[in-house]
Amino acid sequence: MSGVPVVAIVGRPNVGKSSLFNMLAGQRLSIEDPTAGVTRDRLLLRTEVAGRSLDIVDTGGLGLKDAQNLEEDVEEQAEFAIAGSDLVIFLVDGSHLVTELDRDVAKRLHQAGIPCLLVANKVDNAELAPEAQRFRALGFGPPVIVSVLHRRGIEELEAGLGKRLPPAVQEAEVEKAGLRISLAGRRNVGKSSLVNLLCGQKRVIVSAVPGTTRDAVDVAIRHKGKNYVLVDTAGLRKKSQLQDGVEFYSMSRTYGAMTRSGLVLMMIDAAEGVGSVDRKLADWIIENNKPCVLVVNKWDLAGESTPQEYEAYVRKRLTGMGHVPVAVISAQEKTGMDKLFALVEQISAQMARPAPTTHQINQILQRAQNQRAPSASARGTPPKLFYATQLSDVVPSFIIFGHKVADIRDDYRRYLSRALRRELGIDLLPVRLVFKERPRREAPAGSRLS
Repeated sequence: MSGVPVVAIVGRPNVGKSSLFNMLAGQRLSIEDPTAGVTRDRLLLRTEVAGRSLDIVDTGGLGLKDAQNLEEDVEEQAEFAIAGSDLVIFLVDGSHLVTELDRDVAKRLHQAGIPCLLVANKVDNAELAPEAQRFRALGFGPPVIVSVLHRRGIEELEAGLGKRLPPAVQEAEVEKAGLRISLAGRRNVGKSSLVNLLCGQKRVIVSAVPGTTRDAVDVAIRHKGKNYVLVDTAGLRKKSQLQDGVEFYSMSRTYGAMTRSGLVLMMIDAAEGVGSVDRKLADWIIENNKPCVLVVNKWDLAGESTPQEYEAYVRKRLTGMGHVPVAVISAQEKTGMDKLFALVEQISAQMARPAPTTHQINQILQRAQNQRAPSASARGTPPKLFYATQLSDVVPSFIIFGHKVADIRDDYRRYLSRALRRELGIDLLPVRLVFKERPRREAPAGSRLS
């Protein structure tokens, strides 16, 4: 057993599982929507309840009738969650009668033999509380009465969880999670297939139906002695094509997951090429200074192009990503994985490099100016750079002080970025430059450029 217990929330559709997950997590991670079947994959988050760290898992509704015929996949994911749990929260709708689906879920839980806490949700007033006791008939004792909407009964729920959690393990609870990696791209580009391949099991639902993954799903893996967290995200599409609020929130979750991740695997469909959605995603990655690998998937369907030709095509279509490495893979054929992980490890190593000293940075800046000085503007004298320092260690950001820095052109900014990447050994990372106007006399002693 892991040092951190796993608690899965299960039940029939639309009893409030995602609402309870979000409340226990303390943030909106799982989509809350009255439409039955919104949650399909397992969502996992580490949180603290009753003074204990635990991994809480949200699941799709058991007994779901899905419009895209994914019932078996959804239920398989819920069964995986139950089997891997130390404790199950069996959530029912306390404002309704016991349904046949409730009885079916109860039967499965009894068969699984996992410790279970029965919780009756949606008991929004005291008059409903006695009626919720009818769920005793399911064989799990009296239910804990709660209203997630009104935050009632939460202390009793946490106390019930605390009593049923397995004893705390005295050793270190978990190893460091490792680099968090988001997989992002258009719908049906193969993100879930790649996650399943990398983790060695059917961890997320894979389907030819576009839009199957609606939430960001975390999957912990270990590769060559190193830990990583893969985040499978919902496929992106044009805003004008979003069909409902669920799809809008799914897209928001994707960008939120990328924001919280240290690295983005931007996946491109080799058979379809680079489109407007890909370009918009690339622009977001550039603007947010995210380390990235461009992953060209479905290479088995690419046609006659060579990897070198396709890489040149991708770079021409996605301007501003010249430093981003490209991995050509086929998740279906299980090819290209070694190069992909090699690039991930290289980027991870570069992110872990110690920050350079201010003296090193200014030496690089001096050499760059000696080889190529900033061009003069239409107003006469050219800009002059005085000194620089680093602002951030993980995604390198440098502030450069100088005279007439507003006149520095974009091509010179790119030139300085390339020089810093090359000489600092961070050629695969984004570099952010911030220019600030400052008279030469204000430069700190020992940092001035000659």
